[in-house]
Amino acid sequence: MKDWRIQLPPQIFEGFYIDGSWVRASSAAIKEVISPTTGRSEFSVPLAVAADVDCAIASAKKAFEQGPWPQLSPKQRGEMMHRLADRLTALLPVLVPLWTAQVGVPISLAQRLMPLAVARLRYFADLAASYEFDKDRETPRGLAKIVSEPVGVSALIIPWNAALPILMNKLGAALAAGCTCVIKPSPESPLDAMMVAYCAHEAGLPRGVINVVHGEAEASARLVASRDVAKVSFTGSVTTGRSIASVVAARMGRLTLELGGKSAVILLNEVELPKAMPTLEQFTMPFSGQFCFSQSRILVPREREDEIVEACAARIAAFKVGSPWDEKTQIGPVLNRRQFDRVMGYIEQGTQDGARVVTGGRSANVSNEGYYIEPTLFRDVHQGMAIARDEIFGPVVTVQAYDTVEEAIAIANDTDFGLSGSVFGEPKRAYDIARQLRTGQVGINGMEMAPAVPFGGYKMSGLGREGGPEGLRAFLETKAILLPS
Repeated sequence: MKDWRIQLPPQIFEGFYIDGSWVRASSAAIKEVISPTTGRSEFSVPLAVAADVDCAIASAKKAFEQGPWPQLSPKQRGEMMHRLADRLTALLPVLVPLWTAQVGVPISLAQRLMPLAVARLRYFADLAASYEFDKDRETPRGLAKIVSEPVGVSALIIPWNAALPILMNKLGAALAAGCTCVIKPSPESPLDAMMVAYCAHEAGLPRGVINVVHGEAEASARLVASRDVAKVSFTGSVTTGRSIASVVAARMGRLTLELGGKSAVILLNEVELPKAMPTLEQFTMPFSGQFCFSQSRILVPREREDEIVEACAARIAAFKVGSPWDEKTQIGPVLNRRQFDRVMGYIEQGTQDGARVVTGGRSANVSNEGYYIEPTLFRDVHQGMAIARDEIFGPVVTVQAYDTVEEAIAIANDTDFGLSGSVFGEPKRAYDIARQLRTGQVGINGMEMAPAVPFGGYKMSGLGREGGPEGLRAFLETKAILLPS
């Protein structure tokens, strides 16, 4: 897998994609992309400045106001989106190692998830053809036509951890709605979006429908402040989300935010551990806990605490920690030195606060390089601890005991976040508990990230939803046309 660059088009390293062409950056500023596996520079890319961002916005605006994309029928848009998906599918052998090279996701996980990312684009391509964009509604005077129209130029700002899967949710909905887009990927993983642009070019999407610039916070700030950007869809940190929300709200722009989580698993007293463990193994710390939906808090009945802790610890201790290029690896590196220090700081703080490390808790020595942390399980955790409340974004899971189901629900809801969660036990009982959880998604006896299901959160986990018809709805405006009687 070390030859991951060989099949990549060279232009994706050299500039941006604007108005259907590959263009050079206006500035000489560059970003070194550091490999989490080695801690050394993997490659560099140019950084966008204000002039580059303005050009991308102008291109998207022209394509929306003068280009064919919004005027195409939804079916025609869906057909072109399928052509884009075909190109991405053909390049999966390149996209999979590209994900691993940039951010260290284990190659086996990338192999499973990358095809599902493209499936999200296909879902929206099909939804475009079947969605009811126009509806008739009776009025006292006669009839009104309720029309759903594309919101306009959309800024899609994506994070480093799962750039292509997250982008497919945003881009699929935006394109199906008839919007034109400016994509701003994270500078830590800029190449996935550039490959989407490359595939869009090859698939023959009209000029200006997709534009890609990558840069630091200044580029994002320029993008979200523009009055020519009708819609901002952002996935990232709460701090950045707050800042974006204030800027967009000041100009009454449209906004979707997906900001993070601290999701709880409630294991009921009747849970069968052999059936629950495979799901817990996959979803408590996937990608070293660097997915926002990670089920990082396990709530257990006190009378079964020792049994469950022992079972979880045995599974976690058996995880293979190693190079993400090894197909047997389950826990690879965290993103960078800053993230490594952050996670290790939380582990130290947890022990100082009185929680007990059952397994893990140290840096992992993998070839004396990279940013590796042992998968870590805490017990004796209470709600006053930072490890119980903050999104750590690392391979750290806590176990908290409860005495009653009501207490378990209260603990699960006692967080600033509300993104995901799950309940394991008798299905009817688990469903009744799920209805009481203040979170955007709850799995019962399992978890699934399905394209047709909306994803998003309560409270500080964000605003709005992505995925499903709700995700498409977020890129539409509603117009009522009152017809003559």
